Amino acid sequence: MMKDKSNAKDEVNRERYVDIKAASRYTSLPVKTLYEWSGIGRIPSIKIGRRVLFDLHDIDKVMDSFKRSSDQYEKTVNKIIGALQNNGI
Repeated sequence: MMKDKSNAKDEVNRERYVDIKAASRYTSLPVKTLYEWSGIGRIPSIKIGRRVLFDLHDIDKVMDSFKRSSDQYEKTVNKIIGALQNNGI
C-alpha cells in the first residue's frame, strides 16, 4: 500500500527533530536549500557528526517569518501606480 503525501506529513509531525529529507517534505523546500540555509545560519540546525537535524519548532518559526501580509500586495500596487502617475503614464 502506497502512502499518500498527507500521511507522510503526519508521520513527520509526530517527531520534533527530523533529518534533512523529512524537513524537506515538511517545508516543501529542496534538500539543497535546507543544507545551504543551515550552513549560513538562516535556519537553525543541529549537526551531529555528518548528520544534520532540524527542530520542527524552529522550522515553523522560520517559515512564519517568511509570511507576507495581505496589505503588502496593496502597498506594492499603490507604489507602482504612483510611479506611473508621476511619469505621466
